[in-house]
Amino acid sequence: MRDQLDRMQAAVRASGLDAWVLFDFRGSNTLAWSMLRLAPDAHCTRRWMIVIPAKGRTVKIVHTMEQLPLEHVRTDSTIVYATHRSWDEAVRSALAGFNTVAIEYSPMGELPVISKVDGGTVEWLKSFVPSVVSSADLLQEFTSVLNEDQIAGNAITAALLRRAVMNAFRLIRAKLQNGDVITEYDVQQHLLRDFEIHNLVCDHAPIVAIGPNAASPHYAPTFVQSSRIERNMVVLIDAWVRSSAPGSIYADITWVGYTGDTIPEETERLFGVIVAGRDAAVRLVRERFASGQPLFGYEVDRACRSVIESHGNGPLFIHRTGHNITDEVHGPGTNMDDFETHDTRRILPGSSFSIEPGVYIPDTLGLRTEIDVVIGLDGSVAIPSEPIQTSILPLLAEEDPTL
Repeated sequence: MRDQLDRMQAAVRASGLDAWVLFDFRGSNTLAWSMLRLAPDAHCTRRWMIVIPAKGRTVKIVHTMEQLPLEHVRTDSTIVYATHRSWDEAVRSALAGFNTVAIEYSPMGELPVISKVDGGTVEWLKSFVPSVVSSADLLQEFTSVLNEDQIAGNAITAALLRRAVMNAFRLIRAKLQNGDVITEYDVQQHLLRDFEIHNLVCDHAPIVAIGPNAASPHYAPTFVQSSRIERNMVVLIDAWVRSSAPGSIYADITWVGYTGDTIPEETERLFGVIVAGRDAAVRLVRERFASGQPLFGYEVDRACRSVIESHGNGPLFIHRTGHNITDEVHGPGTNMDDFETHDTRRILPGSSFSIEPGVYIPDTLGLRTEIDVVIGLDGSVAIPSEPIQTSILPLLAEEDPTL
């Protein structure tokens, strides 16, 4: 843990800030818990703070009743408080002389994913610290950058996930060819069994949705709510898994099939539009990292969205282009977003994120293509689930399209 604090202090120094303040109350700051490696079941019911200055001594402030949960965080000094007055005095003392400190908050709520410190605490800190700023850029190195083992393991996970999705489409093909009944829920459960066989886990069951259901991007079938899959329907499968091994990273992909041998012209056109948007985003990522120029999350969204807008389908693309991926499917790092938020964070080497444009016509049709992009620690760009989808799979074509 001391090595981690030293790295964090170096990052503060490089940023030009005076200090980085990690504050938590009852597990509210999940990012701080992750960076300091607190046990998930740690008994923290009182406020605590870690002060990491650019130069000088790191400070830990803990309640007299709850020193044990942070015992492994070996700071240079520790202040133990008991009353609200002693808490106030301890924090003011630890931050005395600092002009600019960073904490886990987002000015004006622009980046909710990193806004973990409550408004009242921010107001209090601002009453005696001249400048309180967001730690959004500092955080990424310690919450979202993968190591070589995680990147290598993710490649295996992505291949297994792609195979599972193709097996699900083959199941649909076989059932329809045999005249058997099959539902969205049946396919979802088939996927979950496949995941279990390969020691893959997920936080929620995958999405399997026929066209009108897929028009709601987060629709997922359940035992009591599921539609029958019949001929001449769009079927969307969105699945995400990671290895059951600790620290493993999610893979997250979406493919679309059609339960016929010929894709309807307008459906095919719309899918081609989102594929073009996806590929424009990938080109931007490859170009920037090849040239060594910085790339920011909002730029990837704009590259993708502008293509879809140019075809007149912008109003049908109702979500961000992609999200950060870690051991959480929606990680805390940079999102590919200039729609739901304006994500100005830089995409770092060692990052994984999705690119997943879609178009949605309410109660009629939903289409989405999703890939993961992994930036190597050397700046290389990989798509672990290749080959990626370029056209809708005609599931009842003479030859199996999933081969």
